[in-house]
Amino acid sequence: MTQHELIEIIRNGESSKVEFKTEDVHPISLAGEIVSFANFEGGIILLGVDDAGQIIGCVRNDMEEFVINVCRNTVKPSIIPVIEKIIINDRMILAVTIARADIPLMASRGMYYIRVGSTKQIPTQQELVRLFQRKNMLEFDESPVIRASPADIDIPKVNRYLAGMEQSPLDEDNEKALRYDLINLSILTEMDDTLHPSFGGLLVFGKNPQKYFPSCNILCGAYRGNDFLSETIREKDLGGTADEIIEDAIAFLKLTMPQEDTLEQDIRRKVSYQYPIEAIREGIVNALCHRDYTITGSSVRIFLFQDRLEIRSPGGLPNTITLENMLFRQFARNQAIASFLSGYGYMERRGKGILRMIRSCEAKGIECVFSLGSDNDEFVVTYRKLP
Repeated sequence: MTQHELIEIIRNGESSKVEFKTEDVHPISLAGEIVSFANFEGGIILLGVDDAGQIIGCVRNDMEEFVINVCRNTVKPSIIPVIEKIIINDRMILAVTIARADIPLMASRGMYYIRVGSTKQIPTQQELVRLFQRKNMLEFDESPVIRASPADIDIPKVNRYLAGMEQSPLDEDNEKALRYDLINLSILTEMDDTLHPSFGGLLVFGKNPQKYFPSCNILCGAYRGNDFLSETIREKDLGGTADEIIEDAIAFLKLTMPQEDTLEQDIRRKVSYQYPIEAIREGIVNALCHRDYTITGSSVRIFLFQDRLEIRSPGGLPNTITLENMLFRQFARNQAIASFLSGYGYMERRGKGILRMIRSCEAKGIECVFSLGSDNDEFVVTYRKLP
């Protein structure tokens, strides 16, 4: 890091990725800051800068050793940071760069921390669950829904699913065999000697998934202008099982998207939509499959504006996936749901859906852009017609 880069970071102040500390910071406090960055997206701790952004400098000769000892002895599991010494106006600053961790880290006494804006915070129970799931240490979609019972599963729907994969139907006359098969399919799961639907099983095969999880839906809106203040064409809240929601969302867009009618060989009528349906389908399926379901109260949202189409999915990218490598890597945040949707034919297991979506857009002169919301709380796919 150059002096110019460091001065620019200090000038911008503390943020979700930058923290200022003086050299007298307590090791437990420093460990908490390190853990909060590692459990988020990584960040930089500048030692020798006070909260107001004044360069105080470090005079301790053992400051680097102090930081390493905190990282190795107070942070669990231990990490190795990148430490740089930068001199500004004869004052030394230690820039400690913390990478995003692949597993949840904790500080002394088993305390977990997360980064919220420019501060470290103790996570709520829900945020802790989300952290473990994001680090691939918890399969949320296979966890039991305690309030639900096996009676909430639509057995005829499961049989139609199995028939589509050319598998034998469930034996409804044999209760023991029926429950065994549903457990095998990860539709039911056992907890304290009691069977409950799994979250993924309820979402895909439940009689009414929104009874237990109202935000497991898709909110659709079409507008005449380029923002929410423009006139509303149509809005709809889509509920039901995963496959029903996907098809209803596509139907909504077909009703509201501009389209052209052409004749093939002057005989057969062909409808062409503003955005390719196959690319839209892929975007909706990915949003429903890979969203972070530990974020309650947030729905998948689809917005059709005059100049673009947006699909917004709660939660950032899952563990190890970035905007740069997502085209070439495969990772399912909700593996059971992904498996069910693959059985329905919505997904393929080779992980080529994103590339296929981009190519189908390019063939129609459509730009397909992926981005993250503020604090990585939302994954956004934007389709826009190229000029």
